[in-house]
Amino acid sequence: MKLKKLGHVLIRAADQEKSKRFYTDVLGFGVSEHLPNDAAFLTLGDDFHTFDVAQVGVSMPGGAGSSSEPGLGHIAFQVDRYAELGEAYKALQDHGIEIQRAVDHNSQRSIYFRDPDGLGLEIYYEVPNALKVFENGRSDEDRLLPLSKAGEPLPAWLSEEWPKIGAPATG
Repeated sequence: MKLKKLGHVLIRAADQEKSKRFYTDVLGFGVSEHLPNDAAFLTLGDDFHTFDVAQVGVSMPGGAGSSSEPGLGHIAFQVDRYAELGEAYKALQDHGIEIQRAVDHNSQRSIYFRDPDGLGLEIYYEVPNALKVFENGRSDEDRLLPLSKAGEPLPAWLSEEWPKIGAPATG
């Protein structure tokens, strides 16, 4: 498995708006997107998001659930190529790690699992121009993707050509 970088960290905040203001006004993050009843996706530059702030009680994919207390939701690691997402999926299975879910977020596809202490982790591939995709509105539907069991072939979505979302519109 070859991870590219630490992609983003998601926290659950007691007061999402107050936390969003702290991270933007004090620490200089920009807001790339803030969906109602979801997370505020914050950025430090060209990447779509590097830090996400969700409200306590909002269930986020791969997080520690809809906990009623502020804290860590999940830590995400980005891969450089879509094929590497399949390699990561297989490596997790080979190590006996249960993949909890896989999600198509329109601008990225993600695999969610837990570390030995139960912390939520994510490995994802993000389209190269994800920030532009979000500026135009991504219609995030968070579609669940099918999983396979260890020893079975990888799910078909990992071998298909993807993404097409980032391509400029034609016609």
